[in-house]
Amino acid sequence: MKTKIYQFIVCCICSACFTWAQEKPNIIILFADDLGYGDLSCYGAQDVNTPNIDQLAEEGLRFTDFQVASSVCSPSRAALLTGRYPMRNGFPVAQGKIKKHKDYGLHADEMTIADVLLKEKYATLAIGKWHLGFNKGHQPIDHGFQHFYGLQSNWHTKHPDLDDVYFDRKVVKENVAFETLIGDYTNKAIEYMEENKKNPFFIYLAYHSVHSPIKPSKEFIGTSKGSLYGDYVQELDYHVGRLTQALTDKKLDENTIVIFLSDNGPAICHFGGSAGPLNGGKYTTMEGGFRIPAIIKWKGKFATGVNNTFLSSMDLLPTLASLAGAKLPKDRVIDGKDITSILKTGKGTSPHKYMYYYNGINLQAIRKGPWKLHLPRTSEDQPFWSKNKNEKPFNGSNLKNIGCRGLIALGRPLLFDLEHDMGELTDVSKKHPEIVEEFLKEAERVRKELGDINVIGTDQRVPPFENIQEKK
Repeated sequence: MKTKIYQFIVCCICSACFTWAQEKPNIIILFADDLGYGDLSCYGAQDVNTPNIDQLAEEGLRFTDFQVASSVCSPSRAALLTGRYPMRNGFPVAQGKIKKHKDYGLHADEMTIADVLLKEKYATLAIGKWHLGFNKGHQPIDHGFQHFYGLQSNWHTKHPDLDDVYFDRKVVKENVAFETLIGDYTNKAIEYMEENKKNPFFIYLAYHSVHSPIKPSKEFIGTSKGSLYGDYVQELDYHVGRLTQALTDKKLDENTIVIFLSDNGPAICHFGGSAGPLNGGKYTTMEGGFRIPAIIKWKGKFATGVNNTFLSSMDLLPTLASLAGAKLPKDRVIDGKDITSILKTGKGTSPHKYMYYYNGINLQAIRKGPWKLHLPRTSEDQPFWSKNKNEKPFNGSNLKNIGCRGLIALGRPLLFDLEHDMGELTDVSKKHPEIVEEFLKEAERVRKELGDINVIGTDQRVPPFENIQEKK
């Protein structure tokens, strides 16, 4: 009799543990690279067809005012994973395979989404492009990911180890053809879902698409009206569809949060892409560099439709922590906010009073509600990817014909009402001097906290090299 009672109790405990595990949602972040606001058909693209991402948008929340914290790769990734501005987490410029960046990586003290979820008994896997340093201490498995499968950073053949696929710290495939990576990564994610379907998992899948090289697989060449770039976007869509279909087939879709977004705007100066109605693109602090396509779905739990709330990729860490039942540390500033209520209801106001637009370590714009003020700057203030020694300061009021690199040099503050002018075309600073004055005061305050050119902020983590804005 006692044996039967004991067995009954054990069964109840096991059942409760299994139920508890399943109550925590699985989480998948699909992070596209250099995908512009206007590159998907659900965001108005006419020359590409993205039915799978469109379906994700139809079944989830599609955001029209979702921002990242940088318009280049590495800082944007660091901000998403830590919930903190790049100036605060110590990763303000893109990491390169150069001598001065040899010790540059995501600091060991920084806490990532994976760190938070690992403490909540999640299985954690990073796949794809890391680009946050690859010395020991800076790798994915040093930052909360139990496993990593992917490349150190961007795919290149000019560096001998940048076309090698790693599993954890070891190379498992050498000299990999670029076109094979997107399918390989998707396969790995689907395998991991199957292996961990009885416990909560977190997959951070950072695709190389649609970053250069613009090399879609041969079966996708010629499938779009948008040249090779459009074909490349459609290939990304195909593999997103494979992954979401696998969730359905494995009966995991009702307990999995799927987040799709891009790391920054399109590289319109180099490889194409579209920012849609927005001005500028990658490398700029215009909306085309920071405002990105973003879709979040949790079947039956989150609202559906289109949401216009001003949100940030930094909001993901505190939001996912809340949904997983995790507590955040109180020893640091988390710039992101918990947006669970907005996701569940599809309604609400932005949790951010101000947002700051840095290009490298240069504060270039501030936003509050619909208002955005671009701050004066010189070409010398810019990071290496935006410098132009012969650039004359822009002193006009209409930005309709501004170049793809945005406002490299600016002689005076420019104010835009994004509610009526999301393309940042018409300066209205003379009509609203009180807003300009408020924002200039806020710029002085935040410089003291986060830093700027020739200013070290009180809560700025400074990278381990000098001349931060320079390549050499």
